[in-house]
Amino acid sequence: MDASLPNVEPWDELLNGKARDCVAIVSTHEGGRVPENCRQVIEDQIDDLVHDFRVGATALRGRRFAVLGLGSSAYADNRYCAAAKKLEKQLRKLGASRIASEKLDDQSDESDALFDVFAHRVIAAFARPCKIQIHVKDDEKVKNLRSQHPSSLKRNDSIDNDSEEDLLDVEDVGTSFAKTKNKLQPVREMVTSKQAASLKKEGYKLIGSHSAVKMCRWTKHQLRGRGGCYKHTFYGITSYQCMEATPSLACANKCVFCWRHHKNPVGREWRWKTDPPEFIVEQAIEKHIAMINEAKGIPGVIEERWHEAMTVRHCALSLVGEPIMYPNINQLLSELHNRNISTFLVTNAQFPEAIKTLVPVTQLYVSVDAPNQQDLERIDRPLFSDAWQRLGKSLDLLRAKRQRTVARLTIVKGYNEDDLDGYANLLLRGIPTLVEIKGVTFCGKSDASDLTMESCPWHHEIVQLSDSLCHKLNHKLRTASSSVTYGIASSHKHSVSVVLARHDQLCDTDGVWHTWIDYDKFHQLVRSGEPFDVHEYRAPTPAWALHGAQEEGFDPSDTRLYKKKANGKSR
Repeated sequence: MDASLPNVEPWDELLNGKARDCVAIVSTHEGGRVPENCRQVIEDQIDDLVHDFRVGATALRGRRFAVLGLGSSAYADNRYCAAAKKLEKQLRKLGASRIASEKLDDQSDESDALFDVFAHRVIAAFARPCKIQIHVKDDEKVKNLRSQHPSSLKRNDSIDNDSEEDLLDVEDVGTSFAKTKNKLQPVREMVTSKQAASLKKEGYKLIGSHSAVKMCRWTKHQLRGRGGCYKHTFYGITSYQCMEATPSLACANKCVFCWRHHKNPVGREWRWKTDPPEFIVEQAIEKHIAMINEAKGIPGVIEERWHEAMTVRHCALSLVGEPIMYPNINQLLSELHNRNISTFLVTNAQFPEAIKTLVPVTQLYVSVDAPNQQDLERIDRPLFSDAWQRLGKSLDLLRAKRQRTVARLTIVKGYNEDDLDGYANLLLRGIPTLVEIKGVTFCGKSDASDLTMESCPWHHEIVQLSDSLCHKLNHKLRTASSSVTYGIASSHKHSVSVVLARHDQLCDTDGVWHTWIDYDKFHQLVRSGEPFDVHEYRAPTPAWALHGAQEEGFDPSDTRLYKKKANGKSR
């Protein structure tokens, strides 16, 4: 039975029908709970039975059950497969007998082997009317596990069919096998073979054991003279000379709007093999240039730009995962700067201590995905139970940064667009140089998210939200007797993006915005080894990039291509 379908009542079938055996396969969603569309069956119905005095504690006596939990061990113990654990407990309260229980970790390569053991246990038990025990020598799968990992079985050097010690509950084999593997296994690579295959299929070029690079679509667009990304409009990067990369494919969140569809691993701490930063940077540039070389065959590529693209000038450390998790992030940043490559580092604000010790970054982003704790847990689905506190601490640390800082808001309709007061309170803690407000981009249907095109705001809605947030933030700053004020500096309609900027840092007294970056000056300042701040490497924003300009953030040196819809009209 599919628990997400209406009018499904498996527990009534167990209570009053002919069914005597049950297998429940339970996945994990927000806070360790089952997905919302299954909660009525997996949580509500069984809870009602447990607390109904008419049912009683022996209602399911004589019935047998098995529970298979699916989740990620990267979450805290109280969230890992919590729904499966709760269901198992509830069924036992009603008098049912457990014949098998297993928790499969989506971060483990051993899941298939453990599932085989679980399935064998369930099939063998349901085929017989009494409690089953299996002779080790008669079960081929267990024999294979024993030959590979002898300590996973009970301590006994010889196999004697008549010996009680040789009778092994297969359920215990699975658990013991997993524990033994963890003890014997050396420091492993971050990405499993399945994850690697999935990432490669989506166009990622993997580097070593935990890094990757991928060509951004805006790189291709600007190579063809069809416009640059919002960072070109806001900050003056050359999109076709920008490399999108990450030194850590792992992340501490499973955001509903993640455009990578959760094909990457997750974790709360670094526990994998570590590649040197020089190797990562060298390989990233090499693989990126190889992709640029292949792009020459794309129709419309401007040859002059294609040659210039062979020199990487910018690196967006935002490809996927959490770059700041990488233990040698400072050395990696320095390696990029030594090659005159600017850095745009995006962090999800779950590792404040790493933010505190960061070397100067061209522009440091902190993702502010929700205005309050409830919405944050709903939209980010964080691994850390104190994710909200970590976000607050990360924003506090932005105040001490002398270089450019950005609070990045990704707006998802129906999730996080209403509580502007909450956003303003968070921004007051960091008072960043810039506030980017971007509508979420729909990246296709994914089993990991229920977002649709209806979740994506229109540009005029983001402009309206940005204006309201700017007024609310400025009011709070005046109330706090702060001299800081914000204004809408630039917008990029194609990306559904708006940027707020601080007047005191990026606007002259004559009202001219300086959101662009003097990249050569930045590298000079880094090489000097002396402290420097935002004012020293800012550059004027061109008229076409200003908010309200008729170009709407599109560089007039390029030619915009309008794709026609079925009705002959462009969206």
